[in-house]
Formats: sequence, C-alpha cells, structure tokens
Amino acid sequence: MNALRFLRPECINLALSTRASSAPEGEEEAQARNRLNREKEAVMGELSELFSRSGQIGNASKFLRDLVNRERKASTAVASGIAIPHVRTMQAKSFIMGLARAQGDGVYFASLDGEPTRLFFLLASPPYEDRLYLQVYRELAGLILDEEAMASLFAAATTQDVFNALRRHLDR
Repeated sequence: MNALRFLRPECINLALSTRASSAPEGEEEAQARNRLNREKEAVMGELSELFSRSGQIGNASKFLRDLVNRERKASTAVASGIAIPHVRTMQAKSFIMGLARAQGDGVYFASLDGEPTRLFFLLASPPYEDRLYLQVYRELAGLILDEEAMASLFAAATTQDVFNALRRHLDR
C-alpha cells in the first residue's frame, strides 16, 4: 500500500500561519494552559481548512469539531516535532490525507516530550474505512522512524518536494 495516493496537493501547507505564542509576564498556569490550547485549536482550524479545499469534507465546522474532540481524548503528537492528527467522521466523504508544517521551531500541540510540533500528517476517513485508516497510519508511523525521510520533509520548499520525498521513502 502506498499512502501517497491519498495525499492531495491542495491538502499541503508548508507554512502554517499559526505561530508559537509567547507567555506574557506574570502569566499564571491556568492562563498558560488556555493560551496553549487556543494555539493548538488554531492549528487544527488550519488543518481542517486544508481538507475543506479538497471537496472531500461535508460540513467544515462539524469536521473541525470532530477533529478537536478526537484530539481532546489524547494528543496525536507522536514523535519529536511530529503529530498525526486523525479522525474518523461522517464529514469525510472518502479517506484523505494532508501534510502541514509550522513555521520556525513549531507550535504547541501537547506533545509527550513537551517540545513544539512542526510537522503534521492529517488523516480523515469515514467511520467505515477502519482497515484503510489503520494501514495508512501504520505506514506513516514507519516513515516517521526514517530520519532521512523526516529531514527531507522538514526541508521541503514546495509541494513537489513533499511528493518527491514521500515517493523516495514510501516506495522502498
């Protein structure tokens, strides 16, 4: 299986507009948590917007709500600087994949190591696509372990660079 066939050019964004926020002087713990959660939800809003461009999402606001609710269950920031936000929802007309990259050092995404997240692989599928969903997720998990592949994706300057990097590393 090659996950690349589910990635659409319109679902790639190499410069998310959400940026890491700075803590104001005297910020309390609850305020920091709220600020960081707003940052994370802003990223998910941008990711949701990418999928809306594809025409494969029914109701964009419901899709975003489903994505946020899925992320609240457990963070999808799975490796240093990398997250795989994923959701099975009735709003997805078919299985679809996207890729986005945060600018600079990344943004807050509740990673286990506490570090900012920079690269996002987004997956969405209808609830009945369990098998395909898990196969692609597993393929991406293997890709994340490939340091050369990740370096290529972090360095990609264009959508074509992303496709070239993924072809090189997923077709092995």
